[in-house]
Amino acid sequence: MSLERSMILAVQGADREVIQALLAQAARRLASSGARVIGVIEHLPEGGGHEDVLLVDLVSGETNRLHQDLGPGAAGCSLDPAGLAAASAGVERAIAARLAEGGDLSDTVVVLSKFGRQEADGQGLTSAFHAAVAADLRVLTSVSPTVRGQWETFVGDLAHIVPARLDAVDAWWNVAEALAD
Repeated sequence: MSLERSMILAVQGADREVIQALLAQAARRLASSGARVIGVIEHLPEGGGHEDVLLVDLVSGETNRLHQDLGPGAAGCSLDPAGLAAASAGVERAIAARLAEGGDLSDTVVVLSKFGRQEADGQGLTSAFHAAVAADLRVLTSVSPTVRGQWETFVGDLAHIVPARLDAVDAWWNVAEALAD
């Protein structure tokens, strides 16, 4: 599928922190150009550790913990399913509110921090991805290389993967805007 027809753009090829910073910068840039930005990105507070990662809602500013404290010596997965579910529900509410406003939706983009293991298993932000596609909204995200095969099955021909560069995001958005005019 060509970039011009991609409903979903996924960035890949950099460290998690770099990719999340890129998504945040792209969201700010899109919003300053007049786009309506909905979604969540990861934020690691200054000096924080892995367990301090937050999912920040780009509409409400609400934060949800991405990881839970399992206590000293715990070796299990620390992902917080409740935090992920709350973040996904917030995105779905924002999408529903945008749809209720009506009008042209071509100025709206949904930024979702990542398609990772949780999403590959049908959890995490999966329902937010479904809601965005069902609403015919463009999606900007990242994809963990470890689940690329599941990603390709999940999105079919709706997505395009590009290197984690702001100019690649700009090119995708500008082409989509030109096609909407």
